Amino acid sequence: MDAQGTAVAPATQVITAPQTGNVYVNAQPWALTISDNLRATFVFDREGRLVSCFLNGCNYRFGLSGLVLMKVSRPGAAKLRRLLSDDESARLRASVREHVTRIAAGIAAAVPDEVRAWLEQILAWDEARDRADRERFLRIYRPVSIVPPDQYRALVLQVTEGCSWNRCSFCSFYRDRRFRIKTVAALREHIHQVKAFLGRGISMRRTIFLGDANALIVPQPRLRELFAVIREEFPGSEEGPSPDLYAFLDIFGAARKSSEQYAELRDQGLRRVYIGLESGDDAVFRLLNKPGTPQQGVETVAQLKAVGLQVGIILLAGAGGADLARRHVARSLAALSAMELDAGDLVYISPLITPDDSDYARRARTLGLAPLSADELAAQLEELKTGARAATGGRPRVALYHIEEWLY
Repeated sequence: MDAQGTAVAPATQVITAPQTGNVYVNAQPWALTISDNLRATFVFDREGRLVSCFLNGCNYRFGLSGLVLMKVSRPGAAKLRRLLSDDESARLRASVREHVTRIAAGIAAAVPDEVRAWLEQILAWDEARDRADRERFLRIYRPVSIVPPDQYRALVLQVTEGCSWNRCSFCSFYRDRRFRIKTVAALREHIHQVKAFLGRGISMRRTIFLGDANALIVPQPRLRELFAVIREEFPGSEEGPSPDLYAFLDIFGAARKSSEQYAELRDQGLRRVYIGLESGDDAVFRLLNKPGTPQQGVETVAQLKAVGLQVGIILLAGAGGADLARRHVARSLAALSAMELDAGDLVYISPLITPDDSDYARRARTLGLAPLSADELAAQLEELKTGARAATGGRPRVALYHIEEWLY
């Protein structure tokens, strides 16, 4: 049955067909978005991989790892965030395939040849291919435990694996692996595997995040070689420059490099460094078993910004519990104020989420520190967000960093 297409924007069509109603098709060089009567929306990369969807009132993100994150806004209640089980994920993917198969049948005659070929790629993905893709990912990557929210769509390259400190009381992201620095040959092979795995889907990845926890702690001679490999493998083209680089850095590792060395990394494409300050209070800092001190964090930021690097500062809402809440908030905001952040920087407020058997929870119980209630935690999170904007003159962006919203 014929379908009628009407162009409403350079990359968007609204296509009406009896069996589908209005379907909105937006084709970008890096992604294809299909919206079924504005009730369900599906996003795919250039290889036809499902990236995200909105279906039956729920938002879903699909990780390269095969995991699926569900987010649901609930009026009057906290947002629901959770990973789907394998069975739930399989049922969801089957439902998406059913929806897209029906949509594709209705719009195929009205879309350009390139979009029609893209739809064929999408429909070629089945349960067996999903499973094979996940198994391939697990051969290429160690767990990609966390990255900052503005880097959720980055290309993660595991220059290192694990965390060189790995003793923060609240963090269990890297406890399953020893810290390891890749050789030049190993990094090049890793990059080749990542490129082959992503194929044309790599076009969705506009930046490069250097994994894992503190890749910049690598001694400068080796780091210089590793940066050179990345530049050789991602040289840029007429379509765009070589991608910018981003990375975490622990405070204790920052002092191992001079300002001249950071300037060299800036010249090689490093743009922003993310620092888990967590708290500006010394007592809370010790409770978290962070290396260094909050004052050293302030000094590190000054060193990085002096050579033209941007920073992302992370604070933990709820750290120190009820007993240390006032000093945690006040001294954290004072530290932010002393950093002289600007519009190129970021401040993230992350709610403290730790299991009852974590080192942090045991330390807090030993010290008799009562945790914040859910309402108190939400109130402190908002207090830190509002206070951070005031302390920094509203220059950097201040945003929520919820670790349960991450998957790769």
